Amino acid sequence: LHPTRSTLQGVGYVLHRTSMAFEVFDDVAFYWFLMAVMVVVIVPISYSFLSTIQWRVIPNWTRLLSSCKEKVDRQDRERRKEMVSKLFGWRGIGFVSSWVIFLTLLMRLTTMQGEEMYSFNPYKILEVEEGSTPTEIKKAYRKMSLVYHPDKCQEEKCGDKFIKIAKAYDVLTNDATRENYEKYGNPDGYHGTSVTIGLPSWLTNKENELAILVAYFVVLIVVIPVVVGLWWRNSSKFLEDGVMQSTAFRFYRQVQEHTAAKFMPGILASAVEFCEGVPCKREQADDLGKLHKRVQEHFVKNQGDLNNDIMKVKTLLYAHLLREEIPPSLQADMEVVLQHAHRLLNGLLNIVMEQRFVTATMNVIEFSQLLTQALWFHENMLLQLPHFDMQQVNKVMRLLNSAKAEKSSANPIVRLKELGGDKRREALKALSEEQHNDVDIYLNNFPDIEISYDAKVEDEEDVQEGDVLNLTVKIERKHLQEDPGWVDSDEEEDEPDEAIFEKQLAEYEEGTEEYDTKKEELMDEWRDAYFDRQKKKREREKKRNPQTGELGFAAKPLHEPVQVHAPHFPFERYEQWMVLLVDVKSNKLVGYQKLSQNARCEKVQLKFLAPKEGTVQYEIHCLCSAYLGSDKKVLMKKTVHKKKEEETKTAAEIAEDEDEEEEEEEEPEGHWYFLGGNSVGELVLNIIALAIAGVMLFNFLYARGLWQKYVQPPLEWVFILLSPVFNFLGVYFIPAWAWFTSNVYDFRHVAFMFENMTAVNATNGTNATLSTRVVKNDTSFLNEDPFKPNLYSNPFGTRDEL
Repeated sequence: LHPTRSTLQGVGYVLHRTSMAFEVFDDVAFYWFLMAVMVVVIVPISYSFLSTIQWRVIPNWTRLLSSCKEKVDRQDRERRKEMVSKLFGWRGIGFVSSWVIFLTLLMRLTTMQGEEMYSFNPYKILEVEEGSTPTEIKKAYRKMSLVYHPDKCQEEKCGDKFIKIAKAYDVLTNDATRENYEKYGNPDGYHGTSVTIGLPSWLTNKENELAILVAYFVVLIVVIPVVVGLWWRNSSKFLEDGVMQSTAFRFYRQVQEHTAAKFMPGILASAVEFCEGVPCKREQADDLGKLHKRVQEHFVKNQGDLNNDIMKVKTLLYAHLLREEIPPSLQADMEVVLQHAHRLLNGLLNIVMEQRFVTATMNVIEFSQLLTQALWFHENMLLQLPHFDMQQVNKVMRLLNSAKAEKSSANPIVRLKELGGDKRREALKALSEEQHNDVDIYLNNFPDIEISYDAKVEDEEDVQEGDVLNLTVKIERKHLQEDPGWVDSDEEEDEPDEAIFEKQLAEYEEGTEEYDTKKEELMDEWRDAYFDRQKKKREREKKRNPQTGELGFAAKPLHEPVQVHAPHFPFERYEQWMVLLVDVKSNKLVGYQKLSQNARCEKVQLKFLAPKEGTVQYEIHCLCSAYLGSDKKVLMKKTVHKKKEEETKTAAEIAEDEDEEEEEEEEPEGHWYFLGGNSVGELVLNIIALAIAGVMLFNFLYARGLWQKYVQPPLEWVFILLSPVFNFLGVYFIPAWAWFTSNVYDFRHVAFMFENMTAVNATNGTNATLSTRVVKNDTSFLNEDPFKPNLYSNPFGTRDEL
């Protein structure tokens, strides 16, 4: 009944006998391990899902307006649908399934409370107390053997139990193993600390071997590479701003420095996202044709007008700007176009700003305003107001023109606000009191900004040619609530005025030691408070203006975004502001910065080089992407002085400098036997540099056939002349080279790489491993658009005809 050999392995042990072997796998430990893994998985999945849920309602002043009631109700319905769709999305499914698995494991562990993670305890197995005598151990072993011996008990668990009993008896009857167990807790003695993973018992079931191997193969060889490949394939199509690379290429090809706003709908319609997302469909042909006829007279010709998909999107954009009624069959496509329009316009804006186009940049922002407010080009901005149509606009314009106190060229919305509600109510009697209240709310929330700036060179009083100008622009949005955290000016003197200490020093006589000591204490306290205030100021500035700190635009805004009144735009729009610095003379964009904090007061910093000597004029523009008539600009003049020349030195100073230079040790010249260097190290570096240059020159000549045509023939002639010398040296050199390549370093893989790089195609004489177009220095493929045939060449009507 005694086992012949035993070993511990993993979290259990393995017993080897003449007729059987036994493995112990700890199911309880496996479930605890799986619980720990699930905790690691469930935390990021839960955060990813819960972060997409809007837990609190963002303050929205447009909900108070009756003109936005229909839009607000529709958004509430869509928000509820979005919550349900998120729950059944991949994040929601992962969130629910991970928690279900976690709770299932937790319930499983509660049912295994009577079980313990397996640990070998021979006393417990034999059901004897620790310190039992050999006689008691032998008696307990015989008693349990009569019950669990395989000849007495045919159940499977009896065989496992008997092997444990035999192992426990073997350990406790051997003095050495018993001493090791009582001293180290291990029959084999001290083995140090080991960490193992609990594995379930079903892993050793022969019936599951094939399924486990197949699952392992599928996950590692198929699932993971496919998922990574699909992710990379999809993400590589997009730029950082979320616009497809092919779309950015189309925008870049069409936009120019002076592109007018009227061309923007056609440029935006050429986006690949629209061509793939809202293609022409046969069942929409009749409705799309009728809608096209209503807006056709306003069409401006663009490069992509021959493509049906582009023409469809362009028709929808024109219909939105003209506030035309959209047929039901095109409603879904219209929502798709408007949903992605501003994201694509942001990509177009980045392209024109990177090229420093001033006119095109302002026209892109103007088109964003028109798209948000659903207004046609050059229409009266009063149509943005709630309940206003052309009848109300004409009445208001007559009222404003009759007012002598105001200039007719001023912003009509601002003038209407200054006019007061009583006069407006007298002029617009057709509007109800509720509608007038909506107008009052709108005018109170219409953007009103003020721009101030400070441009200076750090540590310099004047500006010279080539200096770096630091421009700090402060934008105050007066239509927002007061910001208690804003401090307009934190500038303080480095040293306080002694007059502020008069009360504290009144009881001391001036000039005495007590007076000076007290004064110094007060000065120290003031300096400590000053440095503390400066530290808080820097922290506040970094928090309020993250573009000056380390976080950049990744920092979370201080306040929630400000809603925009846009009843004709089906999605929520927020105020977005852009600060532009324009050189008036060259009409070039010098710098730009986006406001990111949604605060009443915000500062942005721009740095640029001072131009040549003279008085330079810059314009600072602050443009809104959602409202017409809210933009502001200020003129900044800066006088740039000529760069000061270095001070001329006297003859005595020049002579002194020359003497000092002569006294300095001259750098030793290089030696010819070191190839121009001064040491063996420089010789090695020179040899390596020459070898790299030689290899590059050889590859260059070989790839173009020049080596074979001009260099190789004379080299072969020289080798023929020197062949007797080579044959004589080869007798001694070849055996040494064979020994070196076989015992020290094998150069065959280098030769293979060299051969592969320089292999020549016999048919056309070009490098076989490189693109033919690259070898010929043909870079025209960089300007090819894979969608260019669809965009510019396809005849109208190749797809389902309108």
